[in-house]
Amino acid sequence: MRDIDAIIEQIVAASRAKAGRAFASSRVYSDEPIIMRGSQLASYVPEPIREMRALARRPEARSWSDARLFVEQARLMAEYTDDCPYEGTFSSYFPTYTVMSDRQLRGYFTWRARVREGHVEKTSTSFAYVYLYELINGIGAEPGEPSFRAIEAFWQAYRTFEPAMDRHVRPWLVDYVVYHGLDPALAAPYLNSDHDRAVCALAKAEKTALLTTPTRGRRKGPADFGALLPSGTAFLDALDALSTYRVRESRLYRDDPDALTAVTYAVFCQLARYYHGHRTQGLTESLFGVRHAMPHLMFASAVFYPGAKHEDCVFELDETCRFTCQNGIWSCDALHDGGGRSAKLGQILRAVDRQLRLALDYPHPLKEHGEAKYLVKIIDREAHDYLEWRRAHAPRHIEIDLSKLAGIRAGAAQTREALLVDEEREDEPPLAPPEPKHEAEKDLPLNLTTDELALIRSLLEGGQPQPTNADLIVDAINEKLLDLVGDTVVEFDDSGAPMLVPDYAEDVREALDT
Repeated sequence: MRDIDAIIEQIVAASRAKAGRAFASSRVYSDEPIIMRGSQLASYVPEPIREMRALARRPEARSWSDARLFVEQARLMAEYTDDCPYEGTFSSYFPTYTVMSDRQLRGYFTWRARVREGHVEKTSTSFAYVYLYELINGIGAEPGEPSFRAIEAFWQAYRTFEPAMDRHVRPWLVDYVVYHGLDPALAAPYLNSDHDRAVCALAKAEKTALLTTPTRGRRKGPADFGALLPSGTAFLDALDALSTYRVRESRLYRDDPDALTAVTYAVFCQLARYYHGHRTQGLTESLFGVRHAMPHLMFASAVFYPGAKHEDCVFELDETCRFTCQNGIWSCDALHDGGGRSAKLGQILRAVDRQLRLALDYPHPLKEHGEAKYLVKIIDREAHDYLEWRRAHAPRHIEIDLSKLAGIRAGAAQTREALLVDEEREDEPPLAPPEPKHEAEKDLPLNLTTDELALIRSLLEGGQPQPTNADLIVDAINEKLLDLVGDTVVEFDDSGAPMLVPDYAEDVREALDT
């Protein structure tokens, strides 16, 4: 059979040729025949769509839910393709095949065929949701990770046209991982667990504080702020995620981050102990509630028919969320606090910032907001303990008096000589007998020895003496002339030769000539 499109083109061409035989001046324009295939007629309904419509009229379908009917029809039409684009719009709150007209159905299957070929084009949003429902129910891709990847890929492509799909598809992807027992890492990008993780960090910090609570009757000693600072830095990340008062945006934090970090962490630990002893709930529980299980509807807002009852299971999605299925009913064990920031925690953090500014005499104080007296007392005590700890651990400034080195070396030499045993002295080369001091040395200026005076005079005359024991002589000179100029008089240049400091040359010359 010849191709139907070629036949239509041949008929139209023949009609045009017949009309063109007349002269141009006498041509009469008339209607041309519009010839199309039967499948292109608006009234035409393909047989697969007729069968799908008939499926809904079967006696057994009367007891089916809308979701089951959709899945049964989707399985029947799983491989169907059409070639009849739909230019109108289709909108439905829960879009299914049954609420589409025949023309809309043909348009949907035409668009779906293009999507499966890799061409995701903008269409009615309800068409896009029907396609997602098919994938969720395992139509168009193999159930499991292939379907998960297909849902993910289509959503990421179509969200450029409809960003609002995010609020539905993200939880559907998480549910799909849980329902089919896939790798939890697949759901990690779509699980909104930052808030819950931050609350978990507070709970761990509270638990640590309670483990270090002093026994009854013993007074708490000052906190070890050196150990608190490293963990306190990570702790502030959790506070910034949970509190209405942002600690890291505080002016005091920019100027003195260690102080605000350490005192905030110490105050939290003390409040945890206070709540443990005076309240029915712990600090973290009073701020964000307790983790508990609640019923969970899989693929909420989607058309989903599970078929057989899911087997009993426990699926640990992460440390903050666990799903359980028992007798086909799902529950989610998580925090369920709405994920909002805590104004009460914000008041505590602002009070810490305010009282610490007062303790530091910070030039930019905060106004008082009527904080509880017990809270102010705890903050003031921890701020005082921190400042005392910081003063005690402040780096010490050490100055070395180089003029004393000669005396130190001489004392060390005497100590060494005293500690030598007889055998070591026998191995030592014999020391030259000390030269008797000439009587004239007693009258030398500035109590200098002959060698020291000779070195000084040579330097004053511009000489470059290099005695064998120059370092000892220079140290002795500097020690004896310290009272004269209050500074080092002789130094060594880059080559290691002694040199006179030019600023003190005239002072030394006058002292020697006196």
